[in-house]
Amino acid sequence: MMQCIKTITAAACFTAVAASAFAQDTVDIPIDQAGAVATQALLAGETAVAAQIAEAVLTQRPDDRAALVVVAAAAPRLNNPERGIETGARAWRLSDTPLQRYEAARLTALAAAEAERFTTAAFWLRLALLSAPYDAERARTIADGRQVSQRNPLQVQLSFSLAPSTNVNGGAETDISSAPGNPDGRLSDDALALAGWRASLGFGANYRVQQNETSRTTVGFSLQASRVRLTDDTSVPDEAFDTNSIEARLRHERLFADGLLGISLSRGQFDYRDLDLAAETTDFEKYDATRLFVDYRYPVSDRTTVDVFAGRELLRYDATGIGEVKRTILGSSVSYRLESGDRISTTYRFVGSDGDNGNYTSDDHSLSVSYGFAEPFGDVTVALGGGVRWADYPEYRLLNPVTGGRQDETVFANVNLGFPEASIAGFIPGIRIDANRTDSNVSRFDRESLGASLTITSSF
Repeated sequence: MMQCIKTITAAACFTAVAASAFAQDTVDIPIDQAGAVATQALLAGETAVAAQIAEAVLTQRPDDRAALVVVAAAAPRLNNPERGIETGARAWRLSDTPLQRYEAARLTALAAAEAERFTTAAFWLRLALLSAPYDAERARTIADGRQVSQRNPLQVQLSFSLAPSTNVNGGAETDISSAPGNPDGRLSDDALALAGWRASLGFGANYRVQQNETSRTTVGFSLQASRVRLTDDTSVPDEAFDTNSIEARLRHERLFADGLLGISLSRGQFDYRDLDLAAETTDFEKYDATRLFVDYRYPVSDRTTVDVFAGRELLRYDATGIGEVKRTILGSSVSYRLESGDRISTTYRFVGSDGDNGNYTSDDHSLSVSYGFAEPFGDVTVALGGGVRWADYPEYRLLNPVTGGRQDETVFANVNLGFPEASIAGFIPGIRIDANRTDSNVSRFDRESLGASLTITSSF
């Protein structure tokens, strides 16, 4: 006997059923046709009827994908988004084609957004991107992801880079140690430039605890770990350059008539290794950092934005002989958007450090410029950057005080390439190329490096 389901409804809902059925309060629908009837009811705007028919199908056929899709679409409109998430996820698992997976993932994301489960919604939008059939669907899903991200009080960041470098440890070019007012000597192996690979993994989260039309407050934390694999033949162990960090932060922003004021407070711990080269062993060392920053963004025009910032840092080292370092940071940047949509920015930054140990007392000035192209070159986005940095250490000493103090001058440049067409689930691979050259009157700090890193960024 043919299986049927019964439903109570208004006759007008059954546009696909025989006309004689329109006058009936109870209609027998063959279960094999019920999915199509439910779909047409949903398209006709009869959401409750569509959900009723589809739910009836699911009582007999729990894995009926068509019925699951109807419930996933209808449930959020009937104030039951959790049911939409449940049925949408099951429809996705039962999907056989990319188009089916795209449909189910988007419906699940919509239900999650209606339930204000924005992190869940972002996850399903990323699954939808994996199966998006055309560029238009991909662009639409990315735009939806950005809207969900803006509404989400929780922002999660995951970063990864893998970088080969000719000077992974920031070492000197030669093993000769020379400086004004000091006898010449030899540098240890770990102070020389060493080639290798550096892998860095970062995780962070920010949570918006308060927001209204004129202010916003967030709390957050970040974790960062870096590991090095040396490719040079050396007695220096890889772990000598391991670093780890953890930081907690609080930020408040307030909107004024002419700009945006931000105040940030953070506290962090940074771990590094102290190498005993003779024994080829390393010990963990650390310092704590407390930072207070104030910044202000002023939009001069539709195209030009000016930022100014100021901050104080207090670093406390556990290592004997270093002690505390107090820093003052001041700076400003100007960003200008050209008619083409390209953006050019320039930044000046000053860092004044006052250390218990004279070697940590310095004045540091830097000036940098960046240029971002609005349109990609083929399938590649391009941004360029570069600048100069001057650092003066008036109390620096080796065996004796350095006559005139240590003076460094650095020139640096970088190229950032993005490959959005190669993105996976909204994660865009990229390559960053960095080059820098430092000239110093203390030979330990004469150095140059060239490196390229694989980067991953999110489109939302």
